[in-house]
Formats: sequence, C-alpha cells, structure tokens
Amino acid sequence: MVEMNKFYIRKIMMEKRDNLCNQKKEKLDSIIFEKVIKSEEYDKAKSIFIFVSYKSEVNTHNIIKTALEDGKLICVPKVIYKEGYMEAVRIYDFNELKEGAYKILEPQNIDLKVKETSIDICYVPGLAFDKNGGRVGYGGGYYDRFLKKLRTDSKKIGLAYSFQILDEVPMGKYDVCMDGFISN
Repeated sequence: MVEMNKFYIRKIMMEKRDNLCNQKKEKLDSIIFEKVIKSEEYDKAKSIFIFVSYKSEVNTHNIIKTALEDGKLICVPKVIYKEGYMEAVRIYDFNELKEGAYKILEPQNIDLKVKETSIDICYVPGLAFDKNGGRVGYGGGYYDRFLKKLRTDSKKIGLAYSFQILDEVPMGKYDVCMDGFISN
C-alpha cells in the first residue's frame, strides 16, 4: 500500500514540477537559494553534500557555485548504478561536472571520494516532503542507503517547492527521515 501511495505522489509531483513556467521556477529557485545561503546550518557547515539538480528539480547549481566561492568543501553524488549505491565525490569547480549515463551532471574523477562521516550537511532531492521529516524520493533507494551512513549529527535537509510539502507522506521501513526542508 505504501508503494502505491508513493507511486501516485511521485506522478502528481513530477507533473506539477514539470508544469512550472520558467519565470516562476526561476523566482522560486531564487527564494530557496537565498534561504539556503542565509541559513544557520549552511553558515556552520564546513563540508556539504548536495545533489546536482536535473530538469525540474529545485535548481542547486547556484548554491554549489556559491558554496565553492565561500570555501566550503563540496561533494556531489556519483551514482554507481550497477552496484546500486552512491558515492560522495569532492569537486573544486562546477565545470568539473559532466553529463553521466542519465544526462545528470556528475563528477568524472571518482578518486576524490569523501567519507560520509565527514559531511556536516546533506541537501536532498525529493518529490514530496512532510513536516515530520518524511520524504518521497524517486524510488531507487540510493539516498536512503547513503543517508544511513552519515553521522547522527549531520543535517539532512530536503529542498523543495512549497507545493511539494504535504501534511504526511507514506514512509517505509527503509526510508530515512529528514531533519528539515527548505522551501519557497
């Protein structure tokens, strides 16, 4: 039953996100960018793991570029599809990212792996979140497996548009709760 509900939520939220006009999306992305950069968690964090946005996701490209300029240690996901897991890989410049197997920008040099236990804050994508820390992702489980390896005091923050925040989302036994979310 949980997966059926998640399937429905994924479908609806993907449609809503995909239907945002460019001008509205840019405005919402700008609001979220400002909230991230001005947050206490961002300010305190020395090392940040952040997804590289793709298509209609909350745009993280400016967050990544600004964090690099601010001297933060930035790592982004490199998905190892055949083995079903994700690595945190450090980048020094946004231009190091190139299109991967699914046209998502990712690091090419995987020698710069970062231990999950050294990450202070993790910005997480999702299709829906709730105020109790629930998250509906894309269904692959990559983030849930990755997030379980973080230190207990590492912050897990979802980035989403306000329409993606629901009263409650279904959670399965392997799902990892967020510590919060940032929205427009």
